[in-house]
Amino acid sequence: MTASGGELARHVATEIHRLRKGRGLQAGDLDTRLGPLMRELAGDGDTAARRKLLTAEIDRLSGELPDEFRTCIRTSLALSAETVNEPNFTARVNWLARRIDREYRTALRRINEAEQRLAELLGDEIERRRGPGPAAPEGWYIRELRTVLRLDAETIESEEDRRIVATRENLTEVMAWMDLPRDADQPGADLQARMRYGGSLLRQEQPTRDHFKFMVQLPEPLMPDDEHRYGLMLRMPRHMLRLPHYLVVPECKCENFDLTIRFDPGRLPNWIRRVEGETVRKFENPQPVGDLLVPNATGEIRQVFSNLSMYLGYGIQWAPTEWHAGK
Repeated sequence: MTASGGELARHVATEIHRLRKGRGLQAGDLDTRLGPLMRELAGDGDTAARRKLLTAEIDRLSGELPDEFRTCIRTSLALSAETVNEPNFTARVNWLARRIDREYRTALRRINEAEQRLAELLGDEIERRRGPGPAAPEGWYIRELRTVLRLDAETIESEEDRRIVATRENLTEVMAWMDLPRDADQPGADLQARMRYGGSLLRQEQPTRDHFKFMVQLPEPLMPDDEHRYGLMLRMPRHMLRLPHYLVVPECKCENFDLTIRFDPGRLPNWIRRVEGETVRKFENPQPVGDLLVPNATGEIRQVFSNLSMYLGYGIQWAPTEWHAGK
């Protein structure tokens, strides 16, 4: 982290320390308790939307920390099942002390250490969003994303149609992205991308093991409020889809997402469910919660989503048979 990033982390830590008092992130007056940096992370919207988005961001980033720090953070901010209804910070620290079999002051010290580590990650995230890099695209947003995912053959195909809207002058490049599960340990070279229409594929990048970016050059510059459609085809061997879900986690404004998945009618999953606005940790382990979905006679499921929240997951999750798990 840069020197300016260190200063930013200190300010974030101060805001976390103030936020943890009382009911933490469950506070009814959350809007009045958020500092400017935490409010920046929480985005626009009403109190419920900000609570949901900020919880998702803290869950996502704390997942990068050791389990003991993650437990401390969820205790401090009243995010764990054991502390979510506890209205007093001191009582939550006492619960943690009993949990780790230590004195109160030791539990408090560990919470402070965990919050400092979280503040560093949140500070980095704020810098990333403010920066000009393609991970936080400026100058356009997604009006509609339509995806057809075919799982009825040994090679997986994802056919994407995107309708974007320019928000600045002379927009010439846009970015598409894709995340594969963290345990997808096969080489990224197996993921093949090609343009179907509406632009040229400038380059394909893999900044991390599970994150892919596709830079698209538009046929002609766009001006504010101009719309443009382009289509991508992504192909990968079955072994690259190691976790049983297909999700979009928006990194920019996304108004509509239309997803169709075609399963093999002769090898259907044990169950299928809709995922709407969930944190990464919630959908990492498949559980048959909510109303389950039933494929039609051709093995297809279609789900439509509107006004997606950034950094939350939307799509379809299933419990694979042994064949679908790629074993």
